[in-house]
Amino acid sequence: MENLSVDDEFAQKQPREPMFNLPGILVVFVIICVGMHILRNSVFSRQLAEWVFVTFAYFPIRFTPEYFTIDLPTMVSPIGHTFLHGDWAHLGMNMIWLVAFGAPVAYRLGALRSIVFWVLTALGAVLLHTLIYYGDTVPLVGASGAVSGFLGGAARFGFRSNRRNPRAGLAGPLYGPVDSLRQRGVIPFLTIWMVLNFAFGSDLLGLNGGASIAWEAHIGGLVTGFFAIGYLDRKRFN
Repeated sequence: MENLSVDDEFAQKQPREPMFNLPGILVVFVIICVGMHILRNSVFSRQLAEWVFVTFAYFPIRFTPEYFTIDLPTMVSPIGHTFLHGDWAHLGMNMIWLVAFGAPVAYRLGALRSIVFWVLTALGAVLLHTLIYYGDTVPLVGASGAVSGFLGGAARFGFRSNRRNPRAGLAGPLYGPVDSLRQRGVIPFLTIWMVLNFAFGSDLLGLNGGASIAWEAHIGGLVTGFFAIGYLDRKRFN
């Protein structure tokens, strides 16, 4: 029989914490986004990479009466665009925000509802983007709209997460839309977030090299997530 010290016995009884404290569905989202970027830029042929981009990127012009057809791009691009990114900086920023605000929301919702939440916020993002850029030929790509949706969902809890047990997700009750905005720090945080989105999206600081970022889609995802979580919160039905 192996002799163990008191410290060794205590250590064996303690549950092991995972290296990455992330919900499984969030890991899946990250893997898909990173994997798609690697495949498009390092594995696929140029022709295949272009086909993937044209098929999955969201082009507002596709949804005008003159060009609307029921085909693969029309069906998949409103969601598929969230898994495409322009460059590594774009991808990295989205994944950082997704991990920061998506984890507590995903733990709160569970895997299936998190998928539904991702879909709804992506659709909310493209809806507002289409209304503003109706008939535009410039493609929309990136998970920013869905990621903003998770931010909006977290705002309904006053951005309070369970620090003692991160896997418990967001702490406390789900506030109503008005009450959530009354929670300390919520309005200032959302205001700063919107101002930064506008500044970077409009390239007012000259950091994007003149490239345009669809900040309007971010707003669409945020607003959708802010309201949609009220219908998807698991604890609401317990």
